[in-house]
Amino acid sequence: MARLVAPDKPAINGQSEAASASLAAQREQARDRAREKAAARTAAKRQQAAERIASATAELAAGVEEATAAIQQLDKSVELIASGAQESSSAAQSTLAAIEEINAAATQAVAAAQQSLRKVNAIQQLIGEASTDIESLIEGVSASAKANMESARLVAELERQSAEIGNIVEAVVRIADQTNLLALNAAIEAARAGQHGKGFAVVADEVRNLAETSEKSARDIRDLVEKIQADVKVVVADVERAGKAAQEEVEKARKITEDLKRINQDTREVQRGCEEINTGAKSASEAAASFQQGAQQIATAAEEAAAATEECAQSTREQAKGLAEISKGADELQVMAESLKTSTQVDKSSEELAAAAEELSAAIQECNSASQQIMTAIQQIAKGAQEQAAAVEQSNKAAKDIEAAARAMQQRAEMSQAKCEALQALLEENRKGVEAMIAGINDAAAASVKSAENIKRLEERTRLIDKIVDAIVNVTIQTNLLAVNGSIEAARAGEYGRGFAVVAADVRNLAGESSENADKIKDLVRNIQQQIARVAEDIEASGREAAGEVKKAQKCTADLERIARDMQEVLKGVRDIKAGQDSALASIQNAVAAVQQVAKAAEQAASASEQCAAAAQQGAKGMQELASAVEEISALADELQNAA
Repeated sequence: MARLVAPDKPAINGQSEAASASLAAQREQARDRAREKAAARTAAKRQQAAERIASATAELAAGVEEATAAIQQLDKSVELIASGAQESSSAAQSTLAAIEEINAAATQAVAAAQQSLRKVNAIQQLIGEASTDIESLIEGVSASAKANMESARLVAELERQSAEIGNIVEAVVRIADQTNLLALNAAIEAARAGQHGKGFAVVADEVRNLAETSEKSARDIRDLVEKIQADVKVVVADVERAGKAAQEEVEKARKITEDLKRINQDTREVQRGCEEINTGAKSASEAAASFQQGAQQIATAAEEAAAATEECAQSTREQAKGLAEISKGADELQVMAESLKTSTQVDKSSEELAAAAEELSAAIQECNSASQQIMTAIQQIAKGAQEQAAAVEQSNKAAKDIEAAARAMQQRAEMSQAKCEALQALLEENRKGVEAMIAGINDAAAASVKSAENIKRLEERTRLIDKIVDAIVNVTIQTNLLAVNGSIEAARAGEYGRGFAVVAADVRNLAGESSENADKIKDLVRNIQQQIARVAEDIEASGREAAGEVKKAQKCTADLERIARDMQEVLKGVRDIKAGQDSALASIQNAVAAVQQVAKAAEQAASASEQCAAAAQQGAKGMQELASAVEEISALADELQNAA
């Protein structure tokens, strides 16, 4: 190794100073180069940061555009949902109004059905009473008709009895003729006896006069008998006619009874119809309550959806406004980022950039908060759509039940209306029938009174016969006395009175026979009078019974008129029910249409809410990306500041 030789001290000092100066210069140069390199590196970093900031701001601007597009799509979907919510609300109100009409129709149907049931029950009771009255009337009129026919038979018996009187009268006339002949023979015998026959002549003349009187009385009786027989025929005809007329009224009454049975049966059908209407109306009321509950749920859901939609729309507007500010801020950042590349005041520019990024971050945070609100509102909208769908299903089921009940009530009301109209016609027919029956029974009663009067005239004629018979009896007594006187005169005349004695005996025999015939006539007359009294009493009783039956028939007429009035009220009730159900069916169709509109709106809302959810999620994701981009820009701005 070479050994170093120490130089001279002055030389050494000079060299040291020169070396130190050179070293200092080198160091200064090195520092300058380092500073230049550092400046170059800083400039490169600034340039790189500026470029990264420019890239980040470009991405931010693109993200803002995407977020804005998502918000615009979201806004359209929200508008669609809002429109659907408004339609749902309007449809729900229409449904509630329709349900009110349905409820009113159901309530009216219940009231009308119950009122009709009360009237129908009253009608059935009246029909029962009317049927009982007519059955009693049938029995009474039938008994009266039978009594009339029996009276006709008894009156016809009077004709036979009067014929017997006529036969006896013929015998009396014959006896009178024979007596007259005997008187003539007595006169001949008196003339033959001469002076001894004067007494015979007087007796013969008296006997002849009495015979003529007896014959005249007998002929008077015969005339009366003929009149009696003629009157009997008239009475028999009248009584038989009254009996037949009464029997005809009985047949009419039987027909009315059959019609009342039919009316009662058809009334039961109306009763069952009213009961079914009452049950159907209650079912319709229950279904309407369910329908109303569903409609109220729809209305509530529609209101909530409208509120959520308004909230979503408000948040969307706020987000759109925020995005506009973010877009403006992003544009400003882009300008700042570009200016950084050439800026000489990096610190100031980076500070401004950092401040702008912070402001943008705050705006993005607000937009992000709005996005969360939108998401919440959309979830509420989706939930409301689901609730509406469930309520629609409930309402549809209730609507079907209401429609089925309304149609059943409508059909029952139509059937009951037809029955009531037919019953009204039948009631009117039977009311007229009862009135005609009353007129017929009155005619029969009047005929009975007339027949009784005619029979009483028969009684008067029999009294005349009785008087005439008394005259015949008186003549017979006188004739018998004359015959006795003739026998005395014949005995007094002796041989001259022998023929006259025979004549007197014959006259006395004829007088006895005439007396017997007179007794027979009196017996027959008494029998006839008794029969006449009995028949007259029976016929009068029949007339009284007929008059009594008329009162029953008049009560039946009043019952039928009341039944007709009640039936008119029942008819009005079922007509009102039918009209109400016609209206209810129209209302339920409107309600169903409104519910279908709600269903369509709910379906659209569900679909739109899905789109909104997707757009909101995309917007939220975009907000996160924007936030990340802004954070990156802020970090780069900080880096620039640190680099400065």
